[in-house]
Amino acid sequence: MSKVQTLNPRPIEPAPAYENGHQIARDLLRHIELQLDRMMRPDSKDLRWQHVRAVNLINAQLSEVATLLDETSGVRN
Repeated sequence: MSKVQTLNPRPIEPAPAYENGHQIARDLLRHIELQLDRMMRPDSKDLRWQHVRAVNLINAQLSEVATLLDETSGVRN
């Protein structure tokens, strides 16, 4: 039985994955901002309670994201 020679694996660095994730987050934020700008205006005659519910759900999820960012960055409000 012959010995199989293996290469020494290089350590995986977190920086490239973090940089990629950071850029994706920024792209998503830009997309969210554009979508918010396109949402129905408060003075629209077509505004319904479903729109209020949607914006409240959006705010709840964004609040969770903000809290996660605060915790990750060591910021306490």
